[in-house]
Amino acid sequence: MSRSPGLVSLTRRRFATPRSAALVIVALAALAAFLVTAAPRALVGVIRDEVAYQIGEVPPSGRDLTGSMLVPPDFGPAADAALTAEWDAGAPDVLGDLAQRLADYREGFEPALAALTEPAQLYTRSEALAAVPEVLSPVAPNGNVQLLADPVLQSATVLTEGEWPAAWDGSSAIPIVLAATGAERMDWPVGQERELQSQFGIQQGVELSVVLVGLIEAADPDADRWQHLPPTALTATIFDDGNRRPEATGAAYVDVAGWPAIDASLRRGQIETTAWYTVDSVAATQEDPATLYTAMRRATAESVPMDAGGTARMRFSSTVVDVLQTSLARSNSASAILAVAAVGPLAVSVALVVLASVLMIRRRRADLVLMSARGAPLVRLRRLLAGEGLAVGLPPAVVGIVVGVLLTTFDAGPLPFLTAILVGLTPAASLALSLRPSTLTGGRADLDAPVRRRGRSILEGVVVLLAVMAVGLLIVRGIGPATAGVDPLVIAAPLLATVALALIVVRLHPVPLAAALRAMARRPGVVGLVGAARNLREAAAGSTAVLAMLVAVAIAVFSSLVLATVDQGAATAAQRQVGADMQVSGPFFTPDQLDAIREVPGVADAAGVLVGDRVTTAGEGERVTTVVLAAESDRLAVVQRALDGGFPGGIAPGTDPVDTVASASLASQVGAGLIESDRAALSVVDTVPRVLGVSTSADFTVVDAQDYRAVTGIGFFPRIVLIALDDGADAASVAAGIDVIIGSAHATQLLEDRTAEIQASPAITALRIALFAALSLAVALSVVAMLLVAGVSRDARSRTIALLRTMGLSRRQGRGIVAWEFVPLGVTALVGGVLLGAVLPLLVLVAVDLRPFTGGASQPALSVDPILTGALIASVVVALALAVVGGVLSARTTSIPAVLRTEED
Repeated sequence: MSRSPGLVSLTRRRFATPRSAALVIVALAALAAFLVTAAPRALVGVIRDEVAYQIGEVPPSGRDLTGSMLVPPDFGPAADAALTAEWDAGAPDVLGDLAQRLADYREGFEPALAALTEPAQLYTRSEALAAVPEVLSPVAPNGNVQLLADPVLQSATVLTEGEWPAAWDGSSAIPIVLAATGAERMDWPVGQERELQSQFGIQQGVELSVVLVGLIEAADPDADRWQHLPPTALTATIFDDGNRRPEATGAAYVDVAGWPAIDASLRRGQIETTAWYTVDSVAATQEDPATLYTAMRRATAESVPMDAGGTARMRFSSTVVDVLQTSLARSNSASAILAVAAVGPLAVSVALVVLASVLMIRRRRADLVLMSARGAPLVRLRRLLAGEGLAVGLPPAVVGIVVGVLLTTFDAGPLPFLTAILVGLTPAASLALSLRPSTLTGGRADLDAPVRRRGRSILEGVVVLLAVMAVGLLIVRGIGPATAGVDPLVIAAPLLATVALALIVVRLHPVPLAAALRAMARRPGVVGLVGAARNLREAAAGSTAVLAMLVAVAIAVFSSLVLATVDQGAATAAQRQVGADMQVSGPFFTPDQLDAIREVPGVADAAGVLVGDRVTTAGEGERVTTVVLAAESDRLAVVQRALDGGFPGGIAPGTDPVDTVASASLASQVGAGLIESDRAALSVVDTVPRVLGVSTSADFTVVDAQDYRAVTGIGFFPRIVLIALDDGADAASVAAGIDVIIGSAHATQLLEDRTAEIQASPAITALRIALFAALSLAVALSVVAMLLVAGVSRDARSRTIALLRTMGLSRRQGRGIVAWEFVPLGVTALVGGVLLGAVLPLLVLVAVDLRPFTGGASQPALSVDPILTGALIASVVVALALAVVGGVLSARTTSIPAVLRTEED
């Protein structure tokens, strides 16, 4: 005697029927819940990593909060002695009060900024003063010194010769120390005294001299603080125009304790005090970027009093404000693109849950009909199915939520969790609503399926109407600033467009099939006739498969176009920053150095560029203060010939009026014809929005190097060299050769390296990974959809083929009928997917601000990479073809006796 199964066994058997559909629901619920939980939290991390990365790319001199003032502070000690505990002896009693005020100002920082900053550092220095010895060697340059008081001089440097300077008491010469390399360049031996001379820098009637008592070098030459001190801090800069004795300028360090006496001896406005708060880019990952952006703007919004009377005021600035704005814009744009790519697979996941629910209902149809016949009302059956849906949907969703939380660090608020819970509830609603009264009548499911309800038609019409309205709003409104965050309409419009196009494709899908059915009815043979007829009958299951495959193809096209556009944007941004294959910047470059650089093997040409003085220009419009850029114009045009937006050239040197290329901003204000400057008339021959590789204000004008003196009265000594390399040239070897020619501190930047750095940013990397992940997920869902379609239509297919087999249908003809069920779905999805894939990027250009990726003022055009696009579409087509083959293979019919034994019709 066999034992009856227990409750646990019955429950297990019930939930395992059909096992494949239940497993699909479990997997999709867990996957969707994981994605909607982890993706927003991961995006928060990506945004913060992007901000930290971009901040870290900025040199300390621009990254740190830096301020300066020309009015001296109050001299005195700090109220909190701990602030100056590590200073040199005597320094706390002079600059301690300033340190205290800087610390008090930091106390007012918002927490997000305070966590990133360190206590302020500071120094004070004079303008350059001529230091004249009694006898100057014929080969020695004229010497200039900037008297500099650094409260941490003895801990930041190492004394290599002589002694530390003593505090100056107002009598005799001021003791100073120089950087060893600076003293060598200035030909200034230890112990030599030089007289200070300045027509405007020294108080009338005061005689000052300095004596070199020691030589120093940096304890850590790579420390960030040296980028805040003047360029003369560790060396002496040389200026040589070839017409007179060179000028060498170095920083002369004095004892801070004697600074009040030095300050009293110099004219007001000749001393500059600089302070900065170091900003930690790594710590930026722990702060909300929007909050940090607000805090930085507040900290740089107004000047801060640095003395008791409020006359000494310091206003801080940092390029981090602009970096944060750009980083937030780039991250928000990437988030919007990812949202557009993600809504399709998520919609398909929900559709597959519905399809799996239909499969479960069809497999249990006999049990449900029996229960209904024994008196179970429809409402009770739906409650039972809803309970089963909760059992197979909610626990996996909870698991997905937990895994998503464990794998991600940052909090994205409660919305992802609420969405994930709704995902877990979807199977319950789907199972309950999939049970219809017609299911319990015992009729044929495949014959009942084509009956279309009026409510469904109305719902489809509403979806199409909403899609048209959403897309229309995006087109009319245009792109908004990316700093405003992710616009819900940017997500809703592509989602609605995807669903609407899928509905249209599904509605049009039967049209060619009906035509094929009519054609097959006039031809001999049963395969085409039965295959087309069955495909029309099972349209409900086929629509979900069409949606899944359509989204897969669309994401392939969408991903390729977006990635190509972003990559092209990165290349464009790099070109704007570097301006040539290679950029070298640093000290003034002499004509001999420029000629030597052009002779380096691998250099095709090189052009010197100088961001020169400001002049006042006037034309048809108002008067505008303009930056004059001087360049070897013909060479600059050659160097930038292959770059997008390169310098056009067309300047004829030595003309009167002087030929110039003006910025578009300047031309819009003063006109694009003849304009007047302080010293010369200028004739505008062309306009450009910018000069690649040069950072300057929007109002500028470019003149040839030969005409620069006529416009400003100053000679041409460029500080930027833009270099074009020969094809196949070794950039490292070229850079090494240039290093030998320059011989002093300089910076070298390669276009190729800068492009790679931009493309390596966290936002672009995440965008690339997420788009490929969305593509892979969409393809996987397409395969699942095919298998589910095979399962949903199995019974009707088996019945039809079994009956035909009894009438002589061969196995090969049976496989042909099965192929008719899947191949048209793949063809329809491929056509609709290509169409949708071309539409979605256009919506992105309309809705998402891509300017943060390109650095341009206008929205970039779509870029097409034929290789990438072809490879992605080919991979998806192959995957869909395999899915169709898998659907055909999985749709093998059951045995003829089994079908005929279980079917009455």
